[in-house]
Amino acid sequence: MISQLTLHHLRFTVQVETTIVMDAFKGSALRGAWQSHLRTLYCAQREPADALHQAMCPVCFLLSRETGSGDDRRPYTFVPPLTPQTQFEPGERFQFGMSLFGNSVQFLPYLVLAINQMGQQQGLGHPVHPSTRSHQEPAATPPDDRSRPRAGRLRRGTYRLISIEESDPLSGECRTLLVEGGHTVHMPTLAVGAEQIVRKSEQLLSQLAADPCLALEFLTPTRIVQAGRLVHQPQLAPVLARILDRVSALGQQFADQPALPRTEKVRLLALADQVQLAEDTTHWWDVHGRSTRLQREQPLGGFVGRAIYRSDALEIWADLVPWLLWGQCVQVGKNVVKGCGVMAVCRP
Repeated sequence: MISQLTLHHLRFTVQVETTIVMDAFKGSALRGAWQSHLRTLYCAQREPADALHQAMCPVCFLLSRETGSGDDRRPYTFVPPLTPQTQFEPGERFQFGMSLFGNSVQFLPYLVLAINQMGQQQGLGHPVHPSTRSHQEPAATPPDDRSRPRAGRLRRGTYRLISIEESDPLSGECRTLLVEGGHTVHMPTLAVGAEQIVRKSEQLLSQLAADPCLALEFLTPTRIVQAGRLVHQPQLAPVLARILDRVSALGQQFADQPALPRTEKVRLLALADQVQLAEDTTHWWDVHGRSTRLQREQPLGGFVGRAIYRSDALEIWADLVPWLLWGQCVQVGKNVVKGCGVMAVCRP
């Protein structure tokens, strides 16, 4: 079991100032705007960075690309708003989250500034016509104010950061890092790690002793690839395989943990094959985004909804539940940095 990896879950509340229009899946827009603003604001390196720059620049650390080996993982994920609402009017509020792995939490000030300023300067979502925006926005540009866009120009919606909370998704405990109207952001202290995983596992196992069913709620598109093929049904083994790979890689990168032995992975997947998919009410959500790095449209679709699993062997659950809880904490599958693969372990 991964014993040293820790992560912090942050939740941001923002208030809309001018109309924001996004797609139903909002993770790609949030991550794209944040990444663009963070790099523009704090990293002057325009060409591929040399090793010294990469080692010293917090932006390059946060936004580092995979090496191509398939083993590297970025030190953060996004959790988009889970509401179906796509248009947010002035005065309305919405929330989104981020998770930071290992010591990447030390770069919280850069992260917060970028989230706040992208909402004020760059904007978020689709460019919209001024006629759909707040009536408080000037209809024309004063001739002596060149900082304002020309009247009638399409612009993305804006927001201001209201508050920040940290949370432990396993216990539900929350702590405020930035109060509404405040200016001081406190550093997170609710680290989630092996201790919290063990505690929650024990709680679930006591319930599974009476009723051997466990549910996974896939809250955003979960895109699982097995043996080069896209998985359309949430059988437990393929989901668990991606969790094991991801948590093992995160442990190596951000906690100096050894890789999960192959023999242990094989053993765990054999146990997962013995678990029955008792009820499947998931459906496929076909989502697309645009990859700035690849300069092309990128498929983000995956299954969403609830799957219920059953095993009468409590010892199987004892081995699998801790890993499923890790999956809840780190997200699973493709494109987690864009908010995909958000899942929750729960009772049916």
